[in-house]
Amino acid sequence: MKRYKRVFILLGVLVIVVAAAFAVSHMRERREAIKTSGETFLAVPADSVTALDWTNGDTSLAFHKEDNWLWDGDGAFPVDQEKIAKLLAPFESMAAAFVIDDVTDYGQYGLEEPACTVHLTQGETETTVKLGSYSALDEQRYVDIGDGKVYLVADDPLDDYGVELSDLIRHDTIPALDPASFTATGAAEMSATYNEEGDSYCPEDVYFTADGLPLDTDRVEDWLDRFESLTLTDYVTYNATDEELDEYGLAEPDLTVTVTPKEGDTLTLALSQIVPPEDSGEETKAYLRVGESKLVYSLDPDTYTLLSQCGYDDLRHRELVTAPFETVTGLTVTLEGESYDFEKSENSDGETVWTLNGQETSFSSLEAAVEALSAHGFTDQEPAGKLEIGLTLRLSDEAHPTLTLELYRLDGSLCTAKVNGETAATVSRSTVVTLIEAVNSIVLG
Repeated sequence: MKRYKRVFILLGVLVIVVAAAFAVSHMRERREAIKTSGETFLAVPADSVTALDWTNGDTSLAFHKEDNWLWDGDGAFPVDQEKIAKLLAPFESMAAAFVIDDVTDYGQYGLEEPACTVHLTQGETETTVKLGSYSALDEQRYVDIGDGKVYLVADDPLDDYGVELSDLIRHDTIPALDPASFTATGAAEMSATYNEEGDSYCPEDVYFTADGLPLDTDRVEDWLDRFESLTLTDYVTYNATDEELDEYGLAEPDLTVTVTPKEGDTLTLALSQIVPPEDSGEETKAYLRVGESKLVYSLDPDTYTLLSQCGYDDLRHRELVTAPFETVTGLTVTLEGESYDFEKSENSDGETVWTLNGQETSFSSLEAAVEALSAHGFTDQEPAGKLEIGLTLRLSDEAHPTLTLELYRLDGSLCTAKVNGETAATVSRSTVVTLIEAVNSIVLG
């Protein structure tokens, strides 16, 4: 009995050895079938392709070329021609890192059920490219073009074919808009021109209303930048009908902005906002259209609000003193019925000094308090309260030799400011109190 067991054990060992030898032999044959390459095994010039379609998972898309590339599903779909060119680029010169000859089992390379199948049509010629498994060891994709071989490619075409139809749309673009003249009608009314020679206390002012009033350059540029920074991808329709334009409020837009850059073509932007009834439970929606484009984009309502802030009060200066303070040569302060004349000069060391009644004085706190005066809001209502303090700034600017400010008490928290005799703004009373204290610290100090 022991002898039989021994024989069976030996037979089992023999079977294992024979199987191992067969496996080693098969592996050697496989290694011999795989060879390094570098050869270009597929070359399809992009300009020769007349049709392209592919299936990647649940996504199947097809395009054909007439004068331009068109989506088979709807010729009105605005296809991004550059993105189709990018899809064709991998096949213009596809090189193999390795080649597997005489393939009998495509399944082991993921090519029985490919991850993606691409069909390229060149007139009467068709090429089918199957993209199989990804070799984690080699970090390369298995490819089959139907010639009995399998190729390993380092540049993975599947990276480009993981797209949806919406990824291939030719979106509208907004070019650089600064510097530019512009008009706005509807929710905001504005007409402004870009003029480097405009009349203003502030030399940096280059935007002016139709009446010649200066606008704050930083505020205008920030507003124009909001348009430039829009990401136009969230479209609600790519071929808007008249009915749809009416549905989205763009048949008669709430706001129309026309921008004419210093260099470039005029651009018109139409914006709308759909505000539902308060008790409807629906959200406010906003939309945008570029020029005569058929694309309509969904816009965040908060973004709509920011874009519509282009009226005069939105874009004008908040600072009451817009002249650079280095151009101020003197200052007369009227406070509690008294006048104080401050004069600026240079001492023998070339340093700026301020004097009051011929006596040198510290002026930095008063300067800071003047520069801090800014609008809390804008108004044209004549002040009725007491004059808190008055300022007359003498300037080295020949075109604007003086600037006057009068600050009247409005209530416990605000004052009304008149600039050059015209009611202009409300000002936080705390900043006026700081100004008064700065003057008192000098004249009483």
